[in-house]
Amino acid sequence: MSFKIRNSKKLPEVKTVTQPETELRPPDGGWGWAVCFAAFMTNFTITGITSSNGVILLALLDLYNESISKTSIIGSIMTGGSMFGGPFTLVLLACKASHRQVIMFAGIVSSASAIASAFVPNVEMLILTYGALGGLSLAGAFFSANVVLGCYFTTKRALALGIGYSGAGCGAIALPYLTEKSISYYGMRGTFFLIAGLFLNLNVYGALCRPLKPVIKQRFKIPESRRNSSDEKGSVTNLGFIPEDEIISDTQSEKSVPSSEYIIEKIEEIPNTLQMRRLSAFSEKTPSDFGELKSIFAHRSMYTNKYFYLLLFTFLFWAVGDSLFIYYPSYAESVGLNREQGALVVSVFGAIFTLSQIMAGILVDFLHIQTIYLFSALLFSMCLSIAFIPYCQTFATVVLDAAIISMSYSCGITLRIVMIASVLGVEKMSAGYSILSSMIGIGYIVYPLITGIVYDMTRSFAFVFNLDAAFVSVGILLSFGLVYAQKKGKFYN
Repeated sequence: MSFKIRNSKKLPEVKTVTQPETELRPPDGGWGWAVCFAAFMTNFTITGITSSNGVILLALLDLYNESISKTSIIGSIMTGGSMFGGPFTLVLLACKASHRQVIMFAGIVSSASAIASAFVPNVEMLILTYGALGGLSLAGAFFSANVVLGCYFTTKRALALGIGYSGAGCGAIALPYLTEKSISYYGMRGTFFLIAGLFLNLNVYGALCRPLKPVIKQRFKIPESRRNSSDEKGSVTNLGFIPEDEIISDTQSEKSVPSSEYIIEKIEEIPNTLQMRRLSAFSEKTPSDFGELKSIFAHRSMYTNKYFYLLLFTFLFWAVGDSLFIYYPSYAESVGLNREQGALVVSVFGAIFTLSQIMAGILVDFLHIQTIYLFSALLFSMCLSIAFIPYCQTFATVVLDAAIISMSYSCGITLRIVMIASVLGVEKMSAGYSILSSMIGIGYIVYPLITGIVYDMTRSFAFVFNLDAAFVSVGILLSFGLVYAQKKGKFYN
């Protein structure tokens, strides 16, 4: 590798400090805002459709005339699969696929699964096509879109991620109501084609997530006397390196050098060859081979931490809140509300869902409320609100109770990554969060199935919601163990 030198004079005083290194340089803006739009729309589409599972459930019950427990498996597997898909996505990335390729592949597979779902003759096939295949493919798009967004920003990362994640709440507000309107006009089979069109747009969003351009960086040491001997501008630019304002002096350098010398960096873009495109598929925190992927889960102390298991099972019982997305429209219809009002209840659930996540961050970061204490209080609030659902017989009371449940449940989504860092430490956060997501995915699949079976046996939503409240109460008891550990100083700050 040779560098272009604009000054033809020999420069024997310039010494190499480091060997050339290949790295990715986030633009921190520019095309990154197009990637931010892609992440926003990906979250809008995926979360909006999964939030519509309750509305779709009613249509599928009319279409196939099956039991509610059997039909609810479709939506529960789709939602749970979105939590289990993270590890599969990491494997694709370890095989040198780019985030763009993963998102576009997910768009094709999920669109094909929705089209196939329009022609299946029974619920069993629909569980396979729309539930399992659709859920796992959407997980890849969801994971990659949010990861690649973080790769494009540094100082503005929090803002960009906040904008991107807000698409989930917007989708949860808009799509359940629009899905109900589509079902009433086109029927469920026709709506599957519209859903396929939404999923196919993931290819457009994926195409916007182009890989970062890799650059070669090398650091040089240049004596002050040589720097002063350059031409009339007196700038190292004349030596073919970088502009004057990017010079790193001895006080800025990580290495100690004599005060009469300066450290400068040479940054040069390299051709976007196949090898470099593979490099740009990864962020600094994404595993680039199977050995590194294995090392993420190799923290042995994590598996001997009893408080980690306590946290896992606490969130397993917390996950019962997601099943309410599926059963709220059915309950609304059972108390005399129409299906459009049932869809509006889910939209309100989604609106509070978005605002509550911001509120949780304010309570923890600005009011300095302990995360464990806040989570335990939210579980208690969610338990009481679920138990109160059978007493809500009007649209206003159903909406009010749904808003309280949504606030209590959605704050846990924001707090779970913070609690993992508190229990395990930052260095084990990635592995711990992957395991926690899988545990939550189990809850997303199991609870709708259990509550559906109970409803088929009792034909009573009151019994179903009381059972859900009992599950959450077990989570409250487990959270007391975390509160005790927090008081004893067992966690990281």
